[in-house]
Amino acid sequence: MKYLLLLVLLAFGPVAAQSVTVQKPLDCSDTKTLIQSLSGEGIKEKPVWWGIEPGSTVSRYSLFVNEQTKTWTLIQFDDTVACVLGMGQASTQIFNGPKI
Repeated sequence: MKYLLLLVLLAFGPVAAQSVTVQKPLDCSDTKTLIQSLSGEGIKEKPVWWGIEPGSTVSRYSLFVNEQTKTWTLIQFDDTVACVLGMGQASTQIFNGPKI
């Protein structure tokens, strides 16, 4: 039985490790306009996290959240263009680290 499991892992392991390309339409606009619309009257989301892509000082990511409505939006942006990578409802904070 051990040998059968090992054979299955050797046969299908490389298949599972291959990268997958996913294509989905992105909504992009001017960075300042998009950030203002997320923070503005209708949506009222605030940035709760941001990061810089490894090896890049230009491409940044930010997660905006509305704590009352539990909506969230993940964007990728640079100085001129911002794109919505994902958005949804029912956000939940799972890490309650120290306040900065």
